[in-house]
Order: sequence, then structure tokens, then C-alpha cells
Amino acid sequence: MTARQKWLLTAAVCLSTVFLAAVNSSHGPLLSPMIARYALTDSQQGYPNAAQNIGCIAAMFTSLWVIGRVRKQTLLTLAVGVMALLMLPLSLLPPFPVYLGLYALVGVAYAYMDAIASSMIADLHTGKNSARMMCVMHACHGLSGIVSPLLLGAALGAGGDMPRAYWTVLAIGIVTLAFLWPVNARVPLSDAAARPEPLSRRQLGAFFGDSTLRALAIAILFYGVHLSGMIVWIDRYVDVGLQSSLGALALAFLYAGLTGSRLIVPLLRVRPMTYICLSCLIAAALLGVGLCAGNAAVMCACVLACSLVSGALVPVILGTACAGFASNTLLASTLMNLSMLAGNCVSSPLIGMIEARAGMGWGMSVCAIALIAAAVAPALCLRAQRRAA
Repeated sequence: MTARQKWLLTAAVCLSTVFLAAVNSSHGPLLSPMIARYALTDSQQGYPNAAQNIGCIAAMFTSLWVIGRVRKQTLLTLAVGVMALLMLPLSLLPPFPVYLGLYALVGVAYAYMDAIASSMIADLHTGKNSARMMCVMHACHGLSGIVSPLLLGAALGAGGDMPRAYWTVLAIGIVTLAFLWPVNARVPLSDAAARPEPLSRRQLGAFFGDSTLRALAIAILFYGVHLSGMIVWIDRYVDVGLQSSLGALALAFLYAGLTGSRLIVPLLRVRPMTYICLSCLIAAALLGVGLCAGNAAVMCACVLACSLVSGALVPVILGTACAGFASNTLLASTLMNLSMLAGNCVSSPLIGMIEARAGMGWGMSVCAIALIAAAVAPALCLRAQRRAA
């Protein structure tokens, strides 16, 4: 593979994460019109996001047996195409059970795209450059997350036109597929990277036998609780809970911080486990300040600061896990994403349930508590390694 081909394939993978962010960030802007359209109770408001995450988890389990049997690039192209097509039935606003089923299918495509994109970046860029490029890929995701809520907000308009919002996401998917498909067809990965060794007990034992990888899996699980809660609920919390019109701005700030963090952190000389522990604790404190202030402008500033501090955590964890299990980067990426998705699945319904009983502020506190929990496992791992040394 030539240098030009490698960067062309890298660009295609990064573009797929732009589409991922457009889909994922749509939950926030669509939440209020969806609640009005389906007359949802408080506990039902997180169901679509939960359905997507359940689909993600189901896909991650099936992908463990698909690894090594179907080429990564084929799976990525199919996943992008399926996710784009699913925007059409969603735009018809079917009955709520069907609506949830469609989001579960979105989750299946989402999971394959997420795991394969990270794995392909790790295959294309090795060594220290792997972590940097993982952050760049996730920065593309973040940039899309900044723009997408604004585009979707414009598409929704004052009347909350949900079909038009779904057509906007569909258009992004078509553009992505038009670039990705020919690149994947013309620039193949090496056979070893495209078809890694199929799943075996030996591989699973080696992965979970590593204390660092176990700590990373726990950390990303709790970070998944935090990030999913912020993506889905911050818009509504600011708009409804704080009675402000700054909800879309808060979501844009969240993605701006994520993007900035993923561009800045690779330039810092800090060990991954140290970064995970410190960033999560500082971010939890910042978010706590915003929740206690009860002011929309302060909350927006704290969301930006929180995501700037901890926003690179996902690519740092994925890059560290893939480097620590270089023999099968897709398995490492899949297991880490599976852990994160487990946290995503719990987050939105949990926040909705707490909101119904104790108020939206207490519901959002789950996001801060999850950050503290995400710091614990790496901290314990670091302590054990220092004792062993």
C-alpha cells in the first residue's frame, strides 16, 4: 500500500465517523419533538437511545464470531449503507414500538462502524502514530458533533419537523457512502489486517488476563454512562431544566470540547492511565460546579471545560487497548466498544428514571458520578503496578 492509498483510506474511515456523529448527536435535538409526537412519559424518554444501544450490544456480540470471516472493509461499507437506509422508515414516524425497533437496527450498524473504524486506524497507523491518528479520527467525529446539532436544529425548525431532520442525516450518509465504497474497493488492507484470527478462548483469556486491559474496559464502561447521558440529555436539561434557549449551544460546546481535547491531548507527554484518572476526576468536579450553579450560561461553560479535559478518553483507551493487544486490533476494539455500549445502554433510562423521581438536576448528576467511577479502576491498576515495581 502506497502512502497516498493509506491516507485515502484513512480519510474514508474518518468520514464514516462523521456520519456516526450525525446519527448519534441527533438524539438530543430530536428528544423534545419526539416526546411531543409520541406523548412519552419521563421514564420512556430515553427508550430510543437505549434501543440503539441494545442493538449495538447485540451487534458487538455477533461481531466476535464475524471477526476473521468477513473482510473489515466489506462490513464497514455495508454498515454505512444500512444505517443511511434506515433513516427513510424513521422519517415516516411509525408507531412507537416500530420506531424503537428501527433504532435497534441503527444500533447494529452503528456498532460495526464504530469498532471497525477504530481497528482500521490501528492497522493503518502503528506505534505512537496510532494514538495520534485515533485522536484525529475521533476529532472528526467531534467536529461533526458540533455542526450536526445546528444542522438538525435548522431542519427541525420551530415546528419540530422530524422527517426533514432524518432526511438531513440520510443525505450525510449518502455522501459518506459515495466516497467510502470506491475507496474500500480499490485500496484493500493486507490479508492479516483485513481478516484477523477468528475468536478463540485463548484470545479471550489473554485479553481479560491482562490487568491493564481489564481496567481500561471498566473505565470506558463508566465513561460511556457519562458521555451518552450528556449527548442525549444536556440539550433538554438546559432548555427545560434551566428554562433557557441555550440547549443546542450546550450540545455544540460538548462536541467542541471533545474535538479540542482529541487534538490537544496527543501533543501532551502524559501516560495514558495517568491521563484517564486525572481527567475524569477534574471533569467530574467541573460538571458538578455547572450542576450546582443552576445557570444556563455557567452550565454551557462547564460542559465545554469538562469535555476539553476528558474528551480524548475514548481514543486514548482504544489506542492503548489496540497497542496492548496488537495481534487482533478488531477484537480489542470490539471488546472496548462493547464495554462502553453497556454503559450507554444504562445511562439514558437511568437518568430519565431519576429525573421522574428527584428532578432533572439529580438525573444529570449521574454523568458526574460516572466520571468518578471511571477514574477508580485505572487508579487501582496504577497503584498495583507501582507496588509490583
